Amino acid sequence: MNADNTTSGGSDGCVLFDDPDNAGLKECIAATNVASVYDNHCDAVSLADFIVIASEAVISRTATNYDSNNTFGNGTLEDKFRMKFKAGRTTTETCADNAGLIPNAENGCTDLESVFINHIFNDGRSKKNRRWRMTAAISGAHTLGQARAANSGFVGTWSDAANQGIFNNDYYRSLILKGWAP
Repeated sequence: MNADNTTSGGSDGCVLFDDPDNAGLKECIAATNVASVYDNHCDAVSLADFIVIASEAVISRTATNYDSNNTFGNGTLEDKFRMKFKAGRTTTETCADNAGLIPNAENGCTDLESVFINHIFNDGRSKKNRRWRMTAAISGAHTLGQARAANSGFVGTWSDAANQGIFNNDYYRSLILKGWAP
């Protein structure tokens, strides 16, 4: 909550499919059939909440310590999410003010600071070092997925073959130990 009682950042369910920063997203959503999954739950949960739930499910299921025999076991990511999740996000139908809010990889930390520190996580209460920790955490989503030249000008995965598809800290290890280049 900002000082003027407005909120900023977080999932609002609005996606600009025509924004060049989201190139390939529409095709990915269609290929995974996630829209039909939401159709089964749209009367019970907002799209904004569904995106959060689906994201947490992916993280939980791809974590190194995922145990299908103990899905919601004490201390698991699934358990922590389920115990702390608060529904009630409102889905925004239009999102013109959100264009250009994905950091440009070629601008490095400068764009991370502009987008995350100064905009998304700038709630007026969080100290700057906490906002940087949240920025580092959200950047960790790169441990899953890949870049395609047609979408971003970059090609490849951020993790090596053994770690691709596992939600772990290999993305960070790759940045430090292997370096980064287009």
